[in-house]
Amino acid sequence: MKNSRRYFDLASIGVILLVTVLSLARFSYLPQYIDDYYHICVASGFLKSGGWIGWSWWDYAPFGRPQIYPPFYHLLLVFLNKLGFSFLTAVRLSEAIIPAVFFFFLWKSLRIFNSSFFSLVCLLSLSGFFSFYSSLSANLPATLSLVFGFLSWYYLVRKKIISSSIFLLLSSYSHSGIFWIFVTSLVFLCFLREYRKTSLKVLAFAFLGVSFFLFHQLRYLKYLRFEFLREVYFIHLNIFIVGLGIVSVFFFKKDFRSFLFLGFLLGSAVVFVRYPYRLLSAQGIIGFTFFSSLLLENIFFSLRRKMLFFFPLFFFLFFFQTTINWKGEKINLNLLDSTYYNYLSSRAFRLLEFNSLFWPRFYRPIIEVIKNNSRECEIISSNLKLTAQIFSALSGRPTSNSILYEVKPKKEKTFQFAKLIIWMKTEKRDYFLEKKMGWEKIYENEIAYVFLNPSSKMCIIPPSSKIDFKVIGGLFLLLFFLLIKDNLRLFKV
Repeated sequence: MKNSRRYFDLASIGVILLVTVLSLARFSYLPQYIDDYYHICVASGFLKSGGWIGWSWWDYAPFGRPQIYPPFYHLLLVFLNKLGFSFLTAVRLSEAIIPAVFFFFLWKSLRIFNSSFFSLVCLLSLSGFFSFYSSLSANLPATLSLVFGFLSWYYLVRKKIISSSIFLLLSSYSHSGIFWIFVTSLVFLCFLREYRKTSLKVLAFAFLGVSFFLFHQLRYLKYLRFEFLREVYFIHLNIFIVGLGIVSVFFFKKDFRSFLFLGFLLGSAVVFVRYPYRLLSAQGIIGFTFFSSLLLENIFFSLRRKMLFFFPLFFFLFFFQTTINWKGEKINLNLLDSTYYNYLSSRAFRLLEFNSLFWPRFYRPIIEVIKNNSRECEIISSNLKLTAQIFSALSGRPTSNSILYEVKPKKEKTFQFAKLIIWMKTEKRDYFLEKKMGWEKIYENEIAYVFLNPSSKMCIIPPSSKIDFKVIGGLFLLLFFLLIKDNLRLFKV
């Protein structure tokens, strides 16, 4: 069994290296997701204000809205920008590198309290499920939050309370929903006397650190609204993982792994109850994967000829990952839907999840028109919120509309204060509105018209930050110092 453990660990490292190569191979196609442009706008807003600011003045301008999105990823983009990378290059690097980082720390954190077989099966299940793999790039703050959450587990097992608390705290400042999933997992550990005090201490320290931001979010609770996202209309159901995961729950054991994984699964169900795609096809699938891997592990160790079970399982998880796909009223079975098959067959780049929104041929001329006909402080707008966000990010101008629909603006005046309006040809042109507002057409290409609004004299002056970058940098150095101090013994030979 010692040799098999070594081979499973080597196979895990091989899978991580392969995922890294696949992720880096996508670099020229990036950025692929609309969220990237929202994050660029936030990071650019922080940079212009000189630090973190709790009011988003750069979208729904000139009135703005509360900025309650956790700031870690935006601060990371600012840091990369300070190193000399453009924001566009920074999100490309993030999309290419962070998924590989996730799989490494997922495996590293699981391996410390699980068998090599279990860790490999988890890694194969999640990296091979294409819908989950694509979600890692589509929502990078959530992916970072998962990385920090799993590192919190890692140090919890090592009884490093300070380190575990710091990573749980970083998880909270990366993505609010994922943070609560890890909180639930630690609450479930309180059922075990051995881990009760440790879990409570980690939770207490983490909540102490996030209390400032939680108070800020509660202050603007009235601005939150329920919105159905586009993803509610389609589901990729991995029948193997979800089916085995549900069966495995019925064989629940009152041990560390079972309580931790059950807390994660139930936390995912609560957080993503409004987002079935994220529960079954994205971040929530991790909880089902834990339990499906537990069941497969029990089967594996109960068999005499273990490799006769392992090789077909490896082949299935690597090449098949069969899914039931639902889109609107249409349901179909996709027998071959693994990440690796989709890459090898070039199918990945024809799927909805991998359609890039970055079209330099069409965008760059419009960006030049925006920069040549407006000042950096003047507002732009579009008939589509999505393109308003894209051109705001790429031109560095505030916009009178935006995405992230869950946070409503103080007021919404789409065109009145905009200096330039980018009217996408995907929608019927409103000639009456153009004439009424007195717009002048100054550019046209295959995808859009650009109108100038001569009556707009609005100029947005960025307000000063609430917490400047020097203070933020000092806080990160303090956390880094505490991590080093808490782990000095680990580095002693």
